[in-house]
Amino acid sequence: MLENGTILEFPYIYYPGYKITINGEEVESFESENGFLAISLPETSSSEVIVEYVGTNLMVISKIISGMTLISILIYEIYKRKIKKVEKV
Repeated sequence: MLENGTILEFPYIYYPGYKITINGEEVESFESENGFLAISLPETSSSEVIVEYVGTNLMVISKIISGMTLISILIYEIYKRKIKKVEKV
C-alpha cells in the first residue's frame, strides 16, 4: 500500500499536453520541483498508469492551419501551371 500523498515523477520534461490515466481515469499532472512531469498517486495497492502526449489545443489548431496552407499552395501552383499551358497555346 502506498502512503497518502505519494508523488510519482516521470522522466519527461513537463510540458502542457500530456494525458495521464490511472486505471482508466484521467488525472491531473503538474510540474515537479525538478521540472519533470509528476502526478499524485491514489491510495491503492496496484495501478496501471498510462502516459501519452496528445498536445494542446493551440498545437492542434496550428497543425490544421499549416495543413490548409500547404494545400492552398499546392492548389495555387497547379492553377498557375495550367494558366501557363493555356497561354502557350
